[in-house]
Amino acid sequence: MRFPSLVALVSLASCAFAQDTSIADVVTAFNNANVPNAFGIRFNPTALLQVTFTRNGVPTTFSSGTNVPRDATAPVPTFKLVGASDPGPYVIATVDPDGGQFGHVRHFLAGNYQLNTATTDLTNTSQPITAWFQPSPGAGNPAHRYVFWAFKQSPNFNEQRLVTAQTYIGNWNLSSFAAQTGLGDPVAASFMLVRQ
Repeated sequence: MRFPSLVALVSLASCAFAQDTSIADVVTAFNNANVPNAFGIRFNPTALLQVTFTRNGVPTTFSSGTNVPRDATAPVPTFKLVGASDPGPYVIATVDPDGGQFGHVRHFLAGNYQLNTATTDLTNTSQPITAWFQPSPGAGNPAHRYVFWAFKQSPNFNEQRLVTAQTYIGNWNLSSFAAQTGLGDPVAASFMLVRQ
């Protein structure tokens, strides 16, 4: 009975130290998975967004397009923005475009991320607008794409009321939200594949 546990541990360990290191590779992964078209977003990143889940003291950072076990996605992720020189602030949005009848599902939205240019860590200085909602694709469904987008925060972003903590998370149009709040194009992104 130890074999399934060993397989899960090896699977988790295989993505524990993987991370995006090439913007060109990220763009290729996004295009191969049809992510920009699914969102109607022009994707010409200028930096790398690294997403890490730390569970039981073990950090798991994945590269774009990696299959990530659902149980590894329970904790709130942390972020690094590699290759950016602007200290921010930044907005992070996480969206599942494969929500079926629920459309695009918002799993996280937060502004006021400040970049420590020495460590590349992004630190949030305020409460998220939409708290982290763990990926939850239906059992038996194909893997869902969970996409993490980083935008340079617009000057009036904190005054927006299009999305609040009470706003329904389904049927969300990120490209429309970005346009209406002056976010422009994303500066970086990453995505993982998760199945139940």
